[in-house]
Amino acid sequence: MRLWLLPILTAWTLSAAPVVLDDGESIKEWTVTRKPAAVVAADSAAVGQGAVQVTMPGMVTRTLTRSYVPGSEAWDHYAGVAFWVKGDGSDQFGCLALEGPYPFVTYFPLANREWHRLVVPWQDFVPENQTDPIGSFGGMPPSGIQKLRLGSRWTIGHNNNPIPAHSYAIDQIELVEEAPAVPAIPAPRPFGEVLALLKAKQPVRIQCMGDSITAGTGLADRDAERYATQTQDLLRRWLGYEDVTCYSRAVGGAKLTDARAWVPRDFVGPTPDLVTIWYGYNDKSNAQTRAYFEQSLNDYIDRVLRATQGHTAILLFATGPGCGPRFTMLDDYADTVRATAQRRGLPCFDVQAFLKSIGREKLDDFYGDMAHPNVRGHAFIADHLASFLVEQAGITAPKPVPPPRPAPGPAVSWDFEDGAKGWNLDCAEVTCGEGEAVSGHQSLRFALGTDAKDHRRAYSPVVPVTPRQLYTFSAQIRGVTPLSAGSMGVYVCFYPDATGEGEPKIVSVQRNFGKAGVWEPKSSRLEVPEGMGSLRMMVWASRDAVGEFRCDDVAIEPATEDAK
Repeated sequence: MRLWLLPILTAWTLSAAPVVLDDGESIKEWTVTRKPAAVVAADSAAVGQGAVQVTMPGMVTRTLTRSYVPGSEAWDHYAGVAFWVKGDGSDQFGCLALEGPYPFVTYFPLANREWHRLVVPWQDFVPENQTDPIGSFGGMPPSGIQKLRLGSRWTIGHNNNPIPAHSYAIDQIELVEEAPAVPAIPAPRPFGEVLALLKAKQPVRIQCMGDSITAGTGLADRDAERYATQTQDLLRRWLGYEDVTCYSRAVGGAKLTDARAWVPRDFVGPTPDLVTIWYGYNDKSNAQTRAYFEQSLNDYIDRVLRATQGHTAILLFATGPGCGPRFTMLDDYADTVRATAQRRGLPCFDVQAFLKSIGREKLDDFYGDMAHPNVRGHAFIADHLASFLVEQAGITAPKPVPPPRPAPGPAVSWDFEDGAKGWNLDCAEVTCGEGEAVSGHQSLRFALGTDAKDHRRAYSPVVPVTPRQLYTFSAQIRGVTPLSAGSMGVYVCFYPDATGEGEPKIVSVQRNFGKAGVWEPKSSRLEVPEGMGSLRMMVWASRDAVGEFRCDDVAIEPATEDAK
């Protein structure tokens, strides 16, 4: 392999010559830094005799330098990076990252099985964290590049589905003086055009972009229960036609910086008529400032408009709240989204206002944890989103009335004063006995050590139910020793028959809590899914959970339609 510094020296004297960062002639400098990635020598090359072949997901990294290279300021006059790639013919995307003080990524399709050269301007390398583009004023210059990386930290894709194994070859990664100009930003499709399609009962495609909230994390049946699907179903019934398609391409854990980089991947296929955008929870978790959130949001909108060539309308969602302290922590982002919508002349669906109208205490009933709406929360969002679209379109058709509910079932509760009678405590770490309790002197105790062979669970007796009955499920939880690892929660297991046998459909009541020294009431109102004939309450801790908590006063109570 050629010495890496030789191209740099050449660049000092011949400004038009590319700076070769990796020529593919050897793989010995490439190291797997996140499994299950693999790297081998490719069976063909685009330039010279060798190329690098990688299998993903995972990461493969090459360190160019650990310090600043004298004279590399010449790199700062270059316009971008070029490389040759040969895909595996799949619908997956490869990832090239340039790392220095900060990492920057670009994604590229792998459908082409032949060698082809890509030229990527600096603008198309998106930062993975809060920083400005390569070469921007005050940002990292090209001379700051110290590592090359193939692949990313992501192992999940759209709707949290695992990214399948894929492979590609890459060759001759180099800095180039000329790169394509960033296209002009087209105007968005007028929102009114999409509303007119709905009113005229014409085909409409709505693509919902976001993080785990939009993907439906925590739902028992994400594909059927996330708000995108529920909005589609409600609009079809309300408007009386089937050509409304509303789907999610969201990814759990995503920030706007991720979404910006994924635009080439996320907008493959038929162009949507409308794109909805809801981000912010993970941006806040990563301490993104309000100013940077606004910068990322505008850049994301610009990239979506370029990708769809202005053929799609944009509907912004004012960032919704979470529970607990997150009820107020996202207010600045919500205001930023509203201001961005007004400034750019875009519509805004104020999901924050709708969710906050429930109230801080009651919001827990609509969420499975601090971040993620439960099935009831998704239904609430879908109802307001569909109503917003219908109202904006000037459609006067009445909202469809759901069928009447069956008679409520009996209330059932357990205070454990007679022990865990009828309960199944599935391991020695789950017991029932004297100690801290809400009612009386006994409660369930989860004393969780290391090296567990399986998850730790306590199941209630079977309770017969009828589909579409409403119940409020509740329990009191007290942390004795806060979990130092793992997770826990209260769940409902629905079964297809009346005996509690078969594969359950598991729905979260609340997850990941247990404050030390305080009894916390946790509850959720849930509807019995279609096809289900019985249920059990389940208190659960993951196999890697370490700590101790108590559970008492587990209850199942019939709920009314208007209960919050």
